[in-house]
Amino acid sequence: MRRALFESVVCLALMVWLAACSSGHSSPSDGPSLKANPKTIKNPVASTPESLATGKRLYARLCADCHGATGRGDGEKAKKLAAAGEPKAPDLVDDKWDHGSTDGEIFVDIRDGLGSTMTGLNGKPGIGPEEIWHLVNYVRSLVQLHGMRPIISSP
Repeated sequence: MRRALFESVVCLALMVWLAACSSGHSSPSDGPSLKANPKTIKNPVASTPESLATGKRLYARLCADCHGATGRGDGEKAKKLAAAGEPKAPDLVDDKWDHGSTDGEIFVDIRDGLGSTMTGLNGKPGIGPEEIWHLVNYVRSLVQLHGMRPIISSP
């Protein structure tokens, strides 16, 4: 009887402790607040060769089907969507950005998606804020890979 009571108390204490740890306080690894103005969100991940390599791997796996291997919006899924009358996947290296051009705006677009044509990565297994920031860095690098001058800048 005493053992059962002891185990119950320990279990209850553990549950209280876990609830306190997840009380809604965010850490830098949680990513920007959903209420933050995307234009003012700063990229905490430096655009290093390692970040770009990580972003490139993630892009190939998660984005290239629509945006194409080089970011021109000519991926296989994009072609099928266009044939079905859906909007074309945006060219990520042209001089026109329809959904914002700061690091924070790009982060929010990738995290939250853009309606039914682009699902967000928020909640996908293995994809957290740091991975999305690597994608932001890689998307920015696509402009330079095409020999163009960067047209987007972080505030």
